[in-house]
Amino acid sequence: MTVPFRLPAVPQDHKLARRYIVQTILRHGATVMLAWVVILAFGLILAWRFESLRHLDVWNLPTTLLVSLVLPLLGCSATAIGLARQHLDGLRASGTPLTSDWMAARVRREASSAFDPMTTFDLCAEILSSVGAGTALGYAGPPAFDHDPFHGTMALGSRRPLRLHNHVRIRISRDEGGTTRIRIEHLPGLQLFLAPGQALQAVETVAGLLRERLRQRGLAIETARRAQELERAALHARLSALQAQVEPHFLFNTLANLKYLIRTDPERAQGMLDSLVGYLQSALHDMRAVSSTLGRELALARNYLSLMSVRMGPRLRFRIDAPDDLLSVPMPPAMLISLVENAVKHGLERATRPVTVTIAARTEGGALQLLVNDDGVGFTDQAGQGFGLSNIHERLALLYGGAASLTVSGAAEGGVVAVLTLPLAATGA
Repeated sequence: MTVPFRLPAVPQDHKLARRYIVQTILRHGATVMLAWVVILAFGLILAWRFESLRHLDVWNLPTTLLVSLVLPLLGCSATAIGLARQHLDGLRASGTPLTSDWMAARVRREASSAFDPMTTFDLCAEILSSVGAGTALGYAGPPAFDHDPFHGTMALGSRRPLRLHNHVRIRISRDEGGTTRIRIEHLPGLQLFLAPGQALQAVETVAGLLRERLRQRGLAIETARRAQELERAALHARLSALQAQVEPHFLFNTLANLKYLIRTDPERAQGMLDSLVGYLQSALHDMRAVSSTLGRELALARNYLSLMSVRMGPRLRFRIDAPDDLLSVPMPPAMLISLVENAVKHGLERATRPVTVTIAARTEGGALQLLVNDDGVGFTDQAGQGFGLSNIHERLALLYGGAASLTVSGAAEGGVVAVLTLPLAATGA
């Protein structure tokens, strides 16, 4: 024979048990009394209308009415006591604790939100006005829903008007510590004697729906934040790889020039080697940085042009024009030096006359513009198609999308002008 499983009986507070019995008597007694008063009032109106009260003894009438009210009330009380004890025995056997919140018609709960009050209000309104909230609360369809965004309050119930029926009210506010608080309260309306547990169940259901919605929103934000971090890490890795390609490219050209001078002019080669060592000591750290400033990039370009002047002699002249207030503007590293190297390589190496390389910085239309101009031989078949320019185009696309640009065109007075445009609001790498 199989013994059915039973939960262990839960001991109950005797004060709460007596309070529950009294509430049950009041709940049933109020219903019976209201119905009995209506019946008596209706009978008295009929008797008065048909003049039946004239034959009654007016002194015995109050006694008759009192007895007619007391007897049903006593019978209702006895029935209510029996029902209450039966319900208490069922709760004890099922393991359900008897608490004051379980018996109360007004129950309050409070929760906190990690979002600001307006965002929290929108999330709460979204879930509480849905069909799912009505289903969770046992309604036949979507709940009757009212909300006031200016005061941070909302209410939902089974039907309108909400104030006349039991409903749940939510108030969202921010405390002195800056934490967003959600206060959930069940209001009985005119139904003062609700079935025990209804108010607690409604509040716990609403609190559970709100906590789950806030948890889902927080999880979505955290997932998006992690995705952004991964995307940023991948972007930095890609930029570092592209930037690392610039360094050996520049050093290869410089060392090739040094090798040439060692064979043709050892004294100038020694001077160039000294300049190269000074250049690497001051500039290599900046070239490996993720972000730089216009001042650092101009200093790097000045060192490079000084280095090239050792080899080119009077064939190379350069000028740098940049306002002091722009030197601290952030910008990606190793882009300006690529444009300057391009100007020297394509504008000067094939020229038979001295060439001037001019670097200028200015702001126009909320953007930083860097101009690298040379008055050399102008466009050739390979101009604008080199490794350095393709590297810059790819890095600009990764960093700014379509907000930045690089244009290379022929100058009116001869030579080539390269214009690098970077948005001032996001010039950091």
